[in-house]
Amino acid sequence: MNDRNKERVLPGTMCLVLTLCWLGVGSLVAQEPPITDLAFSPDGKTLISCSQRGLRVFSWPELQLQKEISAFADNLHCLSFSPNEDLLAVGGGNPSEDGSVAIYAWPSFAPKFNLSSSKDSVVAFAWRNESQLIAASLDRTLVLWDLETQSAVQTFSGHSRGVTAACVLEPGEIVSAGHDQSVRVWSAESGELIRSMNQHSKPIHAIAACPNATGRPLIATASRDRSIRFWQPTIGRMMRYVRLESEPLDIAWIDEKQLLAGCIDGQVRVVDFENVSVSRAIPAIQGWAYAVAIHPSDGSFAAGGSDGQIFRIDL
Repeated sequence: MNDRNKERVLPGTMCLVLTLCWLGVGSLVAQEPPITDLAFSPDGKTLISCSQRGLRVFSWPELQLQKEISAFADNLHCLSFSPNEDLLAVGGGNPSEDGSVAIYAWPSFAPKFNLSSSKDSVVAFAWRNESQLIAASLDRTLVLWDLETQSAVQTFSGHSRGVTAACVLEPGEIVSAGHDQSVRVWSAESGELIRSMNQHSKPIHAIAACPNATGRPLIATASRDRSIRFWQPTIGRMMRYVRLESEPLDIAWIDEKQLLAGCIDGQVRVVDFENVSVSRAIPAIQGWAYAVAIHPSDGSFAAGGSDGQIFRIDL
């Protein structure tokens, strides 16, 4: 590394920042539990990470630590802002014991309330609207929470193993996926299973709904079988798939034609939906890249993973 890319220590932390200028990449490295999820604040000025240590809030793009919030459970797995961008949901739990959801006010981080009904960790979220949140759990269920009454109004049961991902479709349907290798479509109103799709051959890690998809809703799923598959879930159709050199752990759409995949070899791959190919592989994490998040406006993204590493990468 040349002189213009010196390491520097963040004030008040044991974290190390590296800047790889020739790649347009910034990283934050620490000997800590792995980053399990990342979320940008609505205004794009803040990046939030979660891990077993708790929540950490960084300025963007500087990656300067702003705040730390202790974990409310043994494990924290997921973060998600509400549609109105004034609430932050954080999910986690104690393995094989309970799952819980903490709701914070944004941007004050004032704790509002906790929700708990699952028998295993909550690992993924999907907002149906500002007052209804879907929590996916390793206890094989999805729970639809009403935040106004702080009560569970619907439970979706049918997965034979843990549920790891969920998203909401415009027609009022919910899509879930999990360790049983299936992608399932549910009625949000009745909780009934509408259809199940089983083309993956190994557990599914992530779902991402395509923004601004024309025509029928379009989603992508990432699996341990090293494939990313593209679906029209309202008609139960798998459109196409791409197989990667490394297992994808998390995915996020850049736009309606491209998405990012964080992989176990530490690289973040840019996948071209139309050509069903990998257009770019970007070295990011020394270890596993567990989480990726797209900045809302500046064309950059964050990748997080092993040992608490967070990278800033400009596309």
